[in-house]
Amino acid sequence: MREISRADHIASRIAEFSDELGDKLWAVDMFNSIPDIYFYVKDRESRWIVCNDASVRFLGVKTKSHVYGMTERDFFPKAIADSIRADDREVIFKRKKIIGRTEIVLDECGLLTWASTNKIPLVGKSGQIVGLMGTTRILKRADDLPETFQQFRRVVDHVQKNISRPINIVELSREAHLSQSQFRKRFRGLFGVSPNEFILRTRLQRAARLLKNTDDALIRIALDCGFCDQSYFTKRFRDFFGATPRRYRQTAPRGIEPRPDTP
Repeated sequence: MREISRADHIASRIAEFSDELGDKLWAVDMFNSIPDIYFYVKDRESRWIVCNDASVRFLGVKTKSHVYGMTERDFFPKAIADSIRADDREVIFKRKKIIGRTEIVLDECGLLTWASTNKIPLVGKSGQIVGLMGTTRILKRADDLPETFQQFRRVVDHVQKNISRPINIVELSREAHLSQSQFRKRFRGLFGVSPNEFILRTRLQRAARLLKNTDDALIRIALDCGFCDQSYFTKRFRDFFGATPRRYRQTAPRGIEPRPDTP
C-alpha cells in the first residue's frame, strides 16, 4: 500500500507542477535548439498544433503558423500520409507508444536519411487522450542504426547514389550479401514495401523536391530521377501524388534553390 500511495503522491505533485507552468508547450523552445530532431504535437484528429523550427524547414513552409491545423495529407502523398495517420490512430485511440522505430525519410534537401521516430499519447485533465507528441531524430552515424538495419545501409546508399539510372534487384541483393529471394523477403519485412516500390517512391519524392525547389524542365527532372521519358514520369507521379508534375509545381509551396551543379 505504501508504494501505491507514494506513486499516487508523485503523480499528484507532477500534475500540480504542470498546472503551475505558464507555458504548457515549453518543450517546443527546448527542441528549437536541436536542429536534427523534428518535434511536433497533434490533436485527436491528427492536426498539427505546434512544432519546432526543424519541422518547419522539413515540411517546406515559411512559418509555424502555416503548419497549424494541417494534416499529413497537406504535406505528403496519399500513400505516405495514410501510413502516418494509421500510426497516429494507434497511438491516440489504442494508447500504443511508438518508441525508437527506425525508418527512412527524406531530409530537408530531399536526400534519403535514416531516422528514429517516437510517438506517445497526450493525456488531458479528464484522463482522455487529447492528441500525441512525437519526435523524429536524424541518425547521422551508421553506428546509430539498430543491428537489423545495418545490413541494408549500403543498399539505401546505393539507391540514392544511382537514382538517375536503372537499378535492379541483383545489384541490391549483392550489396546486402543476400540471395535475391532472401533480400526481397527481409527488405519488405523491414520497410513495409517491396524493393522496387521503395526505389519508385524514392524517385518520385526526389522529383517532387526538384519540382518545388528548382525551375528545371520536366524532362530534365524525369531523367535525373531515373525515368525513361516524361510521359511515364507524369503517369507514375500522378498516381502517387494525385496531380501531374506541372500541376504539383504550380500548387506546391515553393522555395527556389540553386542546383548543386549550379555556380
